[in-house]
This record gives sequence, structure tokens and C-alpha cells, in this order.
Amino acid sequence: MSYRRYSLATFLGLGPLLLAALLTSCTGGSGADGEGEVLVVLLIDTLRRDSLGAYGSPDADTPRMDELAREGVVFDQAISASGWTLPAVASLLTGTWPTLHKATGKITRMTPITPDLPVAAEVFRDGGFETLAFVNAAFLSPLLGLDRGFDVFDHRHAYNKEIRRADETVDAALGAISQRRGKRLFVLVHIFDAHLDYDAPEPHSYQFTAGRQSPPIPLGMHSVRAMGDTPLQADADYVRGLYRGEVSFMDRAVGRLVDGLEELGLWDQTTFVLTSDHGEEFWDHDGFEHGHTLYDELIRVPLILRQADGSEAGRRVSDQVRVLDVLPTLFDIAGLETPPTFAGRPLQPLLHGESEEPRIAFSEGTLYGSDRLSWRTERYHLLFDRSPTATRALELYDWTADPTEQNDLAPSQPKLTQSLFGDLRRFHDNLTARATQLSTPELQNIHPRRIARMEASLQSLGYTGRDEQPAEEEDE
Repeated sequence: MSYRRYSLATFLGLGPLLLAALLTSCTGGSGADGEGEVLVVLLIDTLRRDSLGAYGSPDADTPRMDELAREGVVFDQAISASGWTLPAVASLLTGTWPTLHKATGKITRMTPITPDLPVAAEVFRDGGFETLAFVNAAFLSPLLGLDRGFDVFDHRHAYNKEIRRADETVDAALGAISQRRGKRLFVLVHIFDAHLDYDAPEPHSYQFTAGRQSPPIPLGMHSVRAMGDTPLQADADYVRGLYRGEVSFMDRAVGRLVDGLEELGLWDQTTFVLTSDHGEEFWDHDGFEHGHTLYDELIRVPLILRQADGSEAGRRVSDQVRVLDVLPTLFDIAGLETPPTFAGRPLQPLLHGESEEPRIAFSEGTLYGSDRLSWRTERYHLLFDRSPTATRALELYDWTADPTEQNDLAPSQPKLTQSLFGDLRRFHDNLTARATQLSTPELQNIHPRRIARMEASLQSLGYTGRDEQPAEEEDE
């Protein structure tokens, strides 16, 4: 089990809002309740859409996310730009694809976001918003440029163990928000609990495992690539049950955030987006975890938009959209101009039932294994394995008729497959050509031992920033 860090509110025996009120009284606060526009993006790492009741899970324990879905708009076909965290979140913040924003890599060696593209926090800050982020995990490190444009970037560096739990992350966000009431705020909250290791606190830990409490396989981060062989069904169900316990725990954190905003008098002026960077595979395609493929269980994510004025509550949108579209939508709500580098389009026309050109979804990148590309139209999903030794370079699925992508149409429909592949290749070639005009930042090694040495070095020198870094690179 992972070591759990408790929040200050929990340690003192205080509710998060009572703690927030105390913090505000100590600092003087900043404005009356009910003033200021608040835009919140809650990014739940590794959240499979079918783990929520709002997306059809019959026995999900997600009442707060389901309630949020009833208050907002649910997008049934929302596609992430990648199947793992760094490129997916960088795409959310830059509004474009990994080939252009450059933030990607393999294992622990990562390239930061190119400085040549604007990021969402800069747009909001220039538009008069205070920008706050509360994020977790190594792949969202400020070393990788995710902090750019944020006035507050509260980051906890960890891989799978010693993570900052969702309740503590929410407490930190609410405490900061409470001190800034009356101001226009853009807030990014990232919670990491559904990621390996699956070790939800009680009573959620074994909530869905039918009483079983012994892991059938090692669930640490280094076991991922060794888990390709499909386990016994009982073992697979047990692992999925552990994951669902994490989702149940995080649902309470979602409620904690919503309730906190209500207690602060801000909920009626808050536009709230819930989404994920990617899903999780439980041997849907003979693999486990994420970062290795671009099938729908990884790139098709939940997306719920709750507007401050309550408009369009209860609407479901079946049209395909992209996570790339989230920030242009919030720019539009805030009355800000979307930079031309943002490829996403506002979602407002779909909320009003207007017809528009279909939104093609392109996804790319793997954390390990061969590189892959994904091209998803309003009916078909084409997957391309770029390895010259791939046994199946192209796969094609009709996701409207085959939502779990089990029937590969590529062998039986070669003309359609090649036509879609031509579209994908032209699109990707264009991106690649454009990418040559953008600078590529220096590769960063975010191996945990290197980060620990870096932090120790900075502390010994009296630094709290990240300007000074050890010169050596490890080959680990």
C-alpha cells in the first residue's frame, strides 16, 4: 500500500471550508461572496468513462459526478489527444497536438512544451484572470513547462507511490480560491488517485472486490509491460475492482470541491469542466494500464460541462468532440479571443443544436512501445502502428457498430482503410512540417532519483525555484 499524506484540514480536525475561512481571515481575503467569475477544469487522471454511472455503468458508485452530469452537458464522444498524461495535458493547455507542442517522451526522458506556443493560463492571465493550478505526478512537473502562465502552480512530484490524495488536493484548491473571492479565476485541479497503484483508502479500497484483499499480480509501475498476457478472469475482475474503489473515492473528492465552492458562495458563478487525460486498459485488447496503445478505452474520455447559468442542463451531445475543444469553449465563455494556434473549436454550437462540420479527432504518442497514430471520424477509427516490424500496421473499427473495437475491418475493407490512412498521413505530414518551425526544448530526465537529488541540492543552496539543476544526466 502507498503511504498516505493527510491534508492540513484533516490533521487539525477541520473541514476544508472552515480551514479556508481561517486562512482567509488571516490574510484579509479579497472580495465579497458572489463576486467574480470562476472557471474550473477538474482533470481526473486515468478515468475510464465507463466507470461512471453517467456513462452507463450500472453499479458505479459515483453519485457526485453523476449529479454534475445532470446539472451540465454530457459529451458521449470526447477524444483525448493522447493515451498518456504529459502529451494529453499539454494538448489541453496548448489547444493543439503533441507533434506541435513537443511535450512527449519515453519512460522518464521528456521534452517540455515548446516556448513558441501560447498556453491557456497565459491567455487567461492576460485577460484579467488569476490563474491557479493544483496538480500531481511527475509528468506534470514544472520542469516540463506545465506551470507557464500560472500565478500559483502547486505541484506534488511523485510517480505511483506517495501521491497527494484527492482530498488533500481539493483542500489546497479551496484554500487558495477562498483567499481570492471577488476575483476572476481560472483553476486547474488535477487528481491522480485512479492511476496505479490502486490503493484507495477505506472504505473504498475493497468496495468492489467481493471481499478479496490479496493482489494476484504485482501492481507497481515497473510491472506494467510484464502484464500483457491476459490473467484469469477472477484476477482481472479483482484488479478492475481495486480501480473502481479509487474512482469511488475520487467521486467524494469531486463532491468536496463542489460543496466547497457552494459554501464559499461561488458555485452560481462557476463554470465547471470535468474530464480526463486518458482512460485505462483492463485487457480490453490484451494489455493493461495505459501509455501503450490508442484504442478507445484509452483516448475516449468523460467530458462534462456545467455552465454557471445552468443552461443546457441535462443535455447529452452525441457528436464527436475533442479535449482540444475545452479551452476554446472557456475562452468563449470568458469573452476572450482564442489564439490562432489553438486547433480546438468552442463547443457552444453543439450545445445549441446547430449543425457543423464533423470534428475529426487525431491522437498520437506512446510512453513505451512503438509509436502509434489514431484517426477517428464520425464513424470509423483507424489505428496506425508506426513500427516497421508491426504485425498489424493498420487496424480499422466501426465504433458506431462495434464500440469495444473487437472487429478489425482492415483485412476485409482494404480500400476504405487505405483511404482513411491517406487522410491520416496527409494530416500528420502537415503537422510534422509545421513542427519544424517551432523550437524543441532540451530533454529533461524526470527519473525520481534525479529529482530527489535536485530538490536536495536546491534546498542546500536556499533555492525554492527550479532555475538551478544538476548538470549530469542519468541513463536509468
